[in-house]
Amino acid sequence: MIQKPTVKPVLMRINQIEALRKIQEEERTKSPLGVAPTIHVIARGLMDKALAKLVRRHNGAITTFG
Repeated sequence: MIQKPTVKPVLMRINQIEALRKIQEEERTKSPLGVAPTIHVIARGLMDKALAKLVRRHNGAITTFG
């Protein structure tokens, strides 16, 4: 059986990608091993935070999936 993908591509502007790379480098600098999360992990985390804030603002009337 073929499974439906659980992720979808999202188009971002160059300045958004650059901001994510800056966050990634900051995380790499903090790491004692010099490792950093991927751009995808950072973007998903930021999206989760933004959606959670939106849900709180609307008193839970909006649901998120994750």
